[in-house]
Formats: sequence, C-alpha cells, structure tokens
Amino acid sequence: MNFKTVAYKGSKRKLLKDIQGLVEEIEAETFLDGFSGSGIVSAHFRNEGYQVFANDKMPSCNLFSRVFLHGYNKKKVDKHIKHLNALKGAIGWITNNYSGEKKRMIKGIKKIESRPLGFIKKNAMKIDAAREYAETISDLRDKEAVVFSIALAMNKVFNNSNDQKSCLKDWSQGSLDNIIFEPPTLVSGKQGMVFSGDVDSVSRKNYDVVYLDPPYTNGVLYDSCYHLNDSLVLWDKPKLDTSYAIPRPSRAVFRKNKKTAGKFYSKKSAVDDFKNLLGYFDAKRIILSYSDAPRNILKKDQLIEISQAIGNLKIIEREHKICSQNNKQKKISNKLKEFFFVIDKK
Repeated sequence: MNFKTVAYKGSKRKLLKDIQGLVEEIEAETFLDGFSGSGIVSAHFRNEGYQVFANDKMPSCNLFSRVFLHGYNKKKVDKHIKHLNALKGAIGWITNNYSGEKKRMIKGIKKIESRPLGFIKKNAMKIDAAREYAETISDLRDKEAVVFSIALAMNKVFNNSNDQKSCLKDWSQGSLDNIIFEPPTLVSGKQGMVFSGDVDSVSRKNYDVVYLDPPYTNGVLYDSCYHLNDSLVLWDKPKLDTSYAIPRPSRAVFRKNKKTAGKFYSKKSAVDDFKNLLGYFDAKRIILSYSDAPRNILKKDQLIEISQAIGNLKIIEREHKICSQNNKQKKISNKLKEFFFVIDKK
C-alpha cells in the first residue's frame, strides 16, 4: 500500500518490509512506534493487522499518526477536499510571512540577493484559505484529516523538498505548480492510540514490539526542520524570527535562544539517554534503527554495549540512502548503512 505522507529526513519508507520481517520473527500483536515522524511506520503496521501505538512530541507528527491510526469519514472528508480545491485564495498568516521573495544577506557569497521565501503568492493564499476553512469543521477526526491534506499539498509546493529551514536559490518547477489538495491515505485495521511527549514517559510500557528511530545526528533538529508543519497544525500564527532564511517561531529556535533540543542530541547525556530509553519498556523485542551517517551523537560500538546490557542482541545491516534532495542543491546522496539493533529482553 502506498501511504501518502510528508517527506521526512530519515524516512523508513524503503525499509518497511525489513522492519516487518523482524517483527514477524516473534508472535506479536501490539507494536509501538516510539518516534513516529511522518507516521509511515505506524500506518504500515496498522495496515498489516497489528494494534499500533505511536508517540511523537512534535504536533504535526502527532496529527499524522492520529489520522493513520484513528481514521476518518471518507465521504465527508472527500467533500471537504473538493471544497478546498474550489476555494479562492485569501491573504493570511502564510501569505504574509512565507510568500514571494525577500532580499537578505547570503552568507556563502556575502552578498544581498532576493531569494524565495517558500511559496508563490497564489499558493500561499490557497493554503491560508484552506486552513481557515478547516477551523470550521466540527468533527475532530475529519478536521485532522483535512489539515493533513493541507500539509501534504503545502509540502509539495514548498520551494525545498528536503526541509523547511531554507529555500532553493531559484523557484523549482514543483513550487510553481498550482496547489492541489488530496485526501490522506485512509488506513484500515485495529484501532490505535497516539501519545504525545518524551517516549520514555508514555503511560503504557508493555508491548510485544517497540520500534525506536530516535534523533541522534548533531545539527538535525526536527523541530526546526519542519517548523512550518507544526505551525500549520497548531494554527497559532506565532510571531516569527525573520533573521533566518525561512522565518521561524521561537519554539523552533534553539541555539540562539539558548534552549536545549531535548534528549538524544547531547553528547554529554546521550549514553544515559539511550540506557533509559532501551530499559524503559517491557517488550518481547526492541528494534532500534541506527544509520552510520556523519555527525552521529553516539558511535555504533557505544550502542552495542548499551544494547547488550538490556538483552540478547543481533544486528541486521541494510544499504540505505542518506536523504533525497532537489537536484538544484547539487548535493551527492550517497548510500550508507542502516543497522537494526534487535534486542530480545532478558
């Protein structure tokens, strides 16, 4: 099944069958996706018949998983989506802050140039109109499905396919296309549950399988990478720090505001963070994803030592791509090794 969701750094779309194979080695009915991100792992395992629980502290990721695990009324949502596509655009928060171009100092060349802010104006206006319409939907599940639809469409016409921290130097063809709203994938299966917050504080600890794909790469702060998704979901229209290439709300500004990015990002606490994480759950099997990408907080040998203290460990290795980036960025997307740390609790 092809699940429609947003592009996301570290997405496991191409590794879903590998993860499923590790789950099928044991008798399992319940599955926790501890860092759910785009929701694709949760969606896949619900579709495969498991009762899925998901957790993520980011508001947008939480919503993606709720739509995949709770579902929605297809007939009503299809009607809402049809209405979105017929809406006239309206100037609002997105248009005022993320459309057109602005002149700014380009650090790399030390020149002031005009660069895209994210969206062409007519698409930004459609996003504003669509998101305001979503606020009028009374049924929560249907409203969240519509907001997911807007996020999907927004990401397709944003002038950077990799993240929301910057834009391409020139407008990409995708960003010039007319925005089109489509319903998110409706997943069938057992009813799931979604938690919000630090994964090692979720109220339920016992699962057959716990799948963990935590952030462990220095400098890849997901709250900053996908701040626009969060703002769209929350629709709180926050004040923005315009010193960045793409303006950010304070919740997505860390170093400048002297805020910590949270667990798993600090070398000083990383070993203890991972010990606490792997030791928190009462699970038959824990599957931890780890890529040998540059700038990792923890080295593979450190994770091996931590994992062996928790249970019996085997490591499965797969080839995987670092990330996909727009060709205009001229960045090489090399393959790297993806490791699955498979821990059967003692």
